Amino acid sequence: MRYQPLPAELYVTNRQRLYELLPPRSLVMLQDFETHFRALMCQADQVYLNSNEHQRATIPTETREHRFTLRCQAEYPLHDYRRLAPLMHDLRCIKQPAELASLNEAVRITSDGFNRLLKFVKPGVHEFEIEAELAHEFIRQRARGFAYTPIIGSGANACVLHYITNHCQCEDGQMLLLDIAANYGNYNADLTRTIPVNGKFTPRQRQVYEAVLRVFKKCCEILRPGVIIREYQEQVGLLMTEELIGLGLLNREEVAKQDPEKPLYKKYFPHGTSHHLGIDVHDVGHTWKPIQPGMVFTVEPGIYIREEGLGVRLENDILIGEHGNTDLMAGIPIEVDEIEALMQR
Repeated sequence: MRYQPLPAELYVTNRQRLYELLPPRSLVMLQDFETHFRALMCQADQVYLNSNEHQRATIPTETREHRFTLRCQAEYPLHDYRRLAPLMHDLRCIKQPAELASLNEAVRITSDGFNRLLKFVKPGVHEFEIEAELAHEFIRQRARGFAYTPIIGSGANACVLHYITNHCQCEDGQMLLLDIAANYGNYNADLTRTIPVNGKFTPRQRQVYEAVLRVFKKCCEILRPGVIIREYQEQVGLLMTEELIGLGLLNREEVAKQDPEKPLYKKYFPHGTSHHLGIDVHDVGHTWKPIQPGMVFTVEPGIYIREEGLGVRLENDILIGEHGNTDLMAGIPIEVDEIEALMQR
């Protein structure tokens, strides 16, 4: 949904009306808030109040914003109050050029951090040392730091979806899952790569990795304007099921008899594939509405085999276009041969 500017005559009228109520900006002080607040409320036809309506938000304590909402409703009970959050969510979903500039800079810094790690990772280093290398690179390039608490999981730790302890030593023969990204100008990148600690994939590691990569590439094609995320996730489930059968992790006969409400693929791929990205890593957005051009989503399929101590996830950030998508992380190595070559330089 795109918002059109107000008609010029209405904008001028409203602006003049506010100027009559407010003194010049240089004279407005915090201690004058009560006077101006009452003047504006007495003139207002509608009042939009904000609240944190992010579906992942949990707010155990009362916020200042919520107290202000209660105060407005108590002191002016006859006003027409409306929710600001839905309007803000629509605006945040569609990225403007300035937003994309900040997001692209976060991606560029993230790319440099990952390439630094390809030269650093080897058997014997600790997960926290890898985190330190990233923090150094991100801050050195004027990022605000990590976009989220980094996930640096070697071996079986990669099978823990939100593993953030980052305290183990990386061992020869293990895979290392890196869910790491920078924040720049309040916009967040979101990258995941899985690399071999010793720089060389084993045949089984390559087999699982390439299965995830095939799903990843197909997801980037499916995620288009008009698609509903819930329906998209169902298609991803079918793709992942076929890959898991090919890896010998699922049986086709058992899949044919599975409970549709509890598909078997979720044992090895228990999370969603895509989410909005922006000011929040899991940004606000309506997953039940069709995707529109200008939105930015992650694409992050994964396979986690606990019995083998092997977890692989791949993730890039995708800008939805009217005629084609743009992979904002297309320049970050993802192919097996490319990663091996860079790690063995």
